[in-house]
Amino acid sequence: MTFYGAFLLSKYRYRWLLNKLRYQYQELEECNPDLIMEYSKATGAKVLHQLHHYPKCPQLARDLSKMAAYKLIRRRRSYVYDLNGFMVTPRATNVYKLAPMSESPNTWVDR
Repeated sequence: MTFYGAFLLSKYRYRWLLNKLRYQYQELEECNPDLIMEYSKATGAKVLHQLHHYPKCPQLARDLSKMAAYKLIRRRRSYVYDLNGFMVTPRATNVYKLAPMSESPNTWVDR
C-alpha cells in the first residue's frame, strides 16, 4: 500500500474500499481491527485507541456510510452472540458487502 497522506480525496478512499471489497471473499465488518489499521495506513486517517475496546476510525465509518447512501455497498446489522444465544454486546456493528452494480470496475468512483 502506498501512503497518500492526510489529504487523500474521498474519491480515492472510496476506490480503496471498493477494491478491498471486490478482492476478498467475505464481507467487511466495520469494527474489524485489521481493516481499520489497513485503512489508516493507506489513507492516513486517524485511529482512536481505547483501553479494552477495538480501535475506532471515524473517517472509515463516514466513508462506509456515504458509500451505502450512494448504494455502492449494502449494509446490514450484526450483533455479537455467545454460545448460549445471548447477546454479548447490545450495540450493533455494521457488516458491508458489495452491491451488484458496483461489482464491475466501471463505477463512477473508478472512472
